[in-house]
Amino acid sequence: MKTAIILAAGKGSKLWPYNEYWPKAALPVAGQSVLSRMIGHLKSLSMERIIVAADYLDKRLKSLCHGIEGVEVVSVSAPQGTADTLERLLPMVTDEKVLIVYGDIVTTQAAMQKFIRQSSDSGSDADLLVKPLDQERTQDWFCANVSDKEVLQIYGHPRPHYVNHRLLGVYAARTAALQSALTQNPGFMTHVNVGMMPPMEAALEQSLQIMIEAGCRVTAHCAETAVIDIDKPWHLLQAAHLVLDHEIKTLMESSIPDSAVIHPSAEIKGQVILGEGVIVGRNVQIKGNAVIGKGTIIENGAIIGANSVIGADCVITDYCKIGDFSVIGNRNRIGHCAEFEGITFDNVSFTHYGEVFGVVGTSTDIAAGVTIGVLRFDDLPQMQKVQGRTEFPEKFGNAVYFGDYTRTGIASLYMPGVKIGSNSVIGPAVLVEQDVPSRTLLHLDQQQLVKKAWGPHRYGW
Repeated sequence: MKTAIILAAGKGSKLWPYNEYWPKAALPVAGQSVLSRMIGHLKSLSMERIIVAADYLDKRLKSLCHGIEGVEVVSVSAPQGTADTLERLLPMVTDEKVLIVYGDIVTTQAAMQKFIRQSSDSGSDADLLVKPLDQERTQDWFCANVSDKEVLQIYGHPRPHYVNHRLLGVYAARTAALQSALTQNPGFMTHVNVGMMPPMEAALEQSLQIMIEAGCRVTAHCAETAVIDIDKPWHLLQAAHLVLDHEIKTLMESSIPDSAVIHPSAEIKGQVILGEGVIVGRNVQIKGNAVIGKGTIIENGAIIGANSVIGADCVITDYCKIGDFSVIGNRNRIGHCAEFEGITFDNVSFTHYGEVFGVVGTSTDIAAGVTIGVLRFDDLPQMQKVQGRTEFPEKFGNAVYFGDYTRTGIASLYMPGVKIGSNSVIGPAVLVEQDVPSRTLLHLDQQQLVKKAWGPHRYGW
């Protein structure tokens, strides 16, 4: 098995506000796009040919893959689901068995290596990467009933008592058998529970169920490390934590080039990997392992939390604080007593006081005194609304999500879990209690301004 197909043609509408400028596979996770990270895993595991299926914002994916040997991006116009996309691409594959990966999957190289080895040794017609069901809602995912590694049934978004494992979007299949099952796909997921309502999209999982019904041997392999499907905004934070936990927290030695400068008063606990020209200045504290990109300046008492990634050409200064397990994009400026934890994309500014926890999109300006609430008065987990549906995130539902190219006014306040659309402006002193649509200006209209004479006469002069 030397060929992989990465399915990255979807629009990712449930990821709003980050779907407007980004196909899901292009989104950044710990300093690399989702797609680049997966391509790196596959190439390190001797995949000789990687075909990337693209449609929505395909130029971003083509730009990411430009010049990478063995990788080709194929635009698939108006795809009608993952099975439809795969049916169009599979004739390009000459291998007896092919690896299929969804383009919004983030996992570890070790997990991919083990699955590829298992699927090569299994002798099965198809192999699926799965995880045992825990607390997640089965109605959010494709799931399977597995007995002694044999996949007995695959269901679309089922009730929990029908299934015991969740599919993770990583499959291997015999090319000829899969091609036949794709041809038989009815154009939507028919294998659902009574009362479920499948969309009119040709799902690859329905074709895998067709293979099972045809007597093909389909084997499940449990993932030993987490696999994050980036489907909704909070999954960006989950994916970052997964990568930081496996790649940064485990650093065993530092790498400091001659061009980097560390001031004698700086305090570094843990291992650091510094890019060329990095300056770690006076009274800086780095609380644990960190990776810092080239040309970045960290100075004047800034505090960097453990297991963090700081991008290139940033200025982080003046007693600001970056929380543990944070990812700062390239060309960020974070300054005077600003406190941040979470993810920033490139070119973000947050330079004067304030406290922010969440995800901040590209070229977004966080003004002085911006404050985010993360704890409800009733201490309950924060629910989210995604396309009108109530969601209960396992983690990070209380974070705030700023879209790309957004501006905030001084002293604006944000309640737990709100999402701010891209190209929006939040005015000074506004209290944001619900999601703000993209391309929206939100500001306070002072209904009445009282003006009175004042002076020494008011004090008895």
